[in-house]
Amino acid sequence: MFLNHARILIIGLGISGEAAAALCAARGSAVTVTDTRGTDQLRPALERLADLPISYHLGAEPPPCGGFTLIIRSPGIPRDLPVLTAARRDGIPVWSEIELASAVCPCPSIAITGTNGKSTTTILVGQLMRAAGRSTHVVGNIGAPFASAVAAIDAGDVAVVEVSSAQLEDCHAFAPTTAVLTNLRPEHMDHYVWQDYVAAKARIVRNHTPDHSTVVNYDDEVCRTIAEQAPGRLMYISLQELPAGLEGVCVAGDQVVAQDAQTRSVICARRELKVPGATANLLAMMAVGVLWKVPVAVIGGVAAGYAGREHVIEPVITAQAVDYYNDSKATNPWSTLHALDAFPGRPVVLITGGKDDKRAEVAPLVAGLAGRVRHVITMGQSGPRITAALYARGFTAVTQAAALAEAVALAAAVAHAGDVVLFSPGANSKDMFTDHRTRGELFKQHVRQLAAQPGGAQMSAR
Repeated sequence: MFLNHARILIIGLGISGEAAAALCAARGSAVTVTDTRGTDQLRPALERLADLPISYHLGAEPPPCGGFTLIIRSPGIPRDLPVLTAARRDGIPVWSEIELASAVCPCPSIAITGTNGKSTTTILVGQLMRAAGRSTHVVGNIGAPFASAVAAIDAGDVAVVEVSSAQLEDCHAFAPTTAVLTNLRPEHMDHYVWQDYVAAKARIVRNHTPDHSTVVNYDDEVCRTIAEQAPGRLMYISLQELPAGLEGVCVAGDQVVAQDAQTRSVICARRELKVPGATANLLAMMAVGVLWKVPVAVIGGVAAGYAGREHVIEPVITAQAVDYYNDSKATNPWSTLHALDAFPGRPVVLITGGKDDKRAEVAPLVAGLAGRVRHVITMGQSGPRITAALYARGFTAVTQAAALAEAVALAAAVAHAGDVVLFSPGANSKDMFTDHRTRGELFKQHVRQLAAQPGGAQMSAR
């Protein structure tokens, strides 16, 4: 569909809707933006769009779909909204902002999806492509909308796009040059049943042809099943050695290697990967590099240079021989289990819990703590549910905290020299905090304040 003269309704004036509105209006579309919020709440976005010929329908439910040739649904807008149901019934296309941007993007793209590790993998792939000399645009669910970057993209560039399940739901022709599937775990079960969540993620390869490629986590059976049904070149990644004959990047003893049906070559030594818990993300980046013919020296250099991300298994301080890590970005139990994998053989005092809004299963988390955690400090809305589940399994080394400062003090009091204190909430932050960044910053602040106190030695009291 050409945007010139199209009549487009954009539902939701968040960051994604604003970018879509600007793109469509700049390309000659007749744009109407609707949002149930009023002018006062949306004033900053309205001011940024003031120079564009856009009509608004604010502070009310969306107008009828008749007369529009395309509807853009922003993430977070329910799919069963009456206007969207009517549009689908009447044959009016409903797109996501990702679908819109990809339809006009002139360059190839690498799209990353999954439950955990999307953002880290997206950042790493962006670093790789820049190191390889490509003009690279890192966009999508990671922060900057894809649509906001299109005007600056040339045909020789590459777009690296993080894509969520909500964005994929209304993708129809989206066909990234390379798709990356990190892993799939039950997430957002307040919005999906499991089968629908998997189906949404699978849309990333639904339009692939033999000219496309997919990087897939061999260690994740669901991802592997999705990728095996897609045409094109498959590049597997694994934390173990891959079966002979498969093409991919894997850990083989003390080395990270790339293999195909006939040969195996070393990319780097495993000891060069400095960030605990990021190995799978680094392997995915390396696999993209192999597919895109990036020199091995460049791939290895990006891997060795990766120093981690704030709020993702982030080292904070060592006090009284106890290492404190901030993993506030963990918003589901699977991410917490992943963080625990970063400390094999080390006792962990875990601080976990948060907003209980996604119907997350606590049973896998509780089962995964056995033999790996010395003590659990629970907090937030989900704290009582986690505590009850731990007691039900006979795990009694658990304490419930009313606030984060109390949780840090409790963790410090039970930690032994050589332990790890890991803050990995495994839940949304918005029961007690505005976002995961605020939550993580406060954890770091509390840890440093406690360590600086005259009685800081108590931090590792037995």
